[in-house]
Amino acid sequence: MVTRVLVVDHHQLMIDTLDAWLRCHAPDLVISASSTALPPGNQGEGWAAQGIDVAVLGTVDSHEELVPAVRQLVGAGLRVVVLATALDGWDAGAACAAGALGYVPKAAGPQYIEHAIRSVAVGKLYVPPEVAAVMVDTAPVRIKLSLREQRLAELYLGSQAMPVRGVADAMGISEQTVKAHLHRIRQRYAAAGIRLGNVISLRKQLSTDGWIT
Repeated sequence: MVTRVLVVDHHQLMIDTLDAWLRCHAPDLVISASSTALPPGNQGEGWAAQGIDVAVLGTVDSHEELVPAVRQLVGAGLRVVVLATALDGWDAGAACAAGALGYVPKAAGPQYIEHAIRSVAVGKLYVPPEVAAVMVDTAPVRIKLSLREQRLAELYLGSQAMPVRGVADAMGISEQTVKAHLHRIRQRYAAAGIRLGNVISLRKQLSTDGWIT
């Protein structure tokens, strides 16, 4: 029985390497489609219509992109293997909570990716021992913001973003209080397994969650 596979990865070389491996060692696993980026919105549903069974997702390198990408593919009717650039226990837990059935570091090599595809194709979870040892049992939840936090986030990171001083003046609070609110928002995301290292990633996550425009 042929299992049809979609591979999504930023690097065409990775796609070609996996394709060559499967052709040589696992001819029943066929890469029927590949892409260097996920299509916007629900356009990925066309892949399921092509009879593709499994998606190997290696195109995202940050948590805030990983969970929506997994959900998009799962929502399109595909079983998902996450091909991680680096082993991350938080990402592994969040990916599986979002619906992925496999999580494999790229460094493990194509043989392990083959094993993951075979397991996921029949609905089994595939997590190598080194991943299971560090995987955090977490869920990609949408954090909650108070009305005050929502206004602060919109002023600081929304479509008409202000500097910290401007936010403080607009809200009648000190700059230190603005920074404290932002720190607490980051902490809340970190507790949910989403680590946001800079203002750009925080803005993107808040926008994804619908807290800012």
